[in-house]
Amino acid sequence: MIVRCVQIISPTSGEVVSDHPGIRIGVEYPVLEVITTVRRVLLRLPERPDATAERDTPGLWDAAMFTVVSGRLPDCWVAELGGGQLTLAPKEWQRPGFWDDYFDGEPSACAEYERLRAEIFAQA
Repeated sequence: MIVRCVQIISPTSGEVVSDHPGIRIGVEYPVLEVITTVRRVLLRLPERPDATAERDTPGLWDAAMFTVVSGRLPDCWVAELGGGQLTLAPKEWQRPGFWDDYFDGEPSACAEYERLRAEIFAQA
């Protein structure tokens, strides 16, 4: 799935803003994960293509910021329902603590992220 940013909603204030260092209007992003709750839909996206970092720091963004460019879903995504939310993502990323491990730099979580990120990009 590929989306294009059409507006930016601040993750902290919920207000529409003109810019944000983590995302850009008009840029297309492959979707890594979709999380739906009763109140909102969030998309996990990789960093901006021009961002320089040692390791990707994928963020969660309000789906209202985007239009769908390609609705093709990655083969590695599975649906998980629990805790009042529906998640579409690789099964490996849906285990409790995965994202904490990844952002803490745990080597196996980082390797799993890179492998599945590459698979999602290849199918986008």
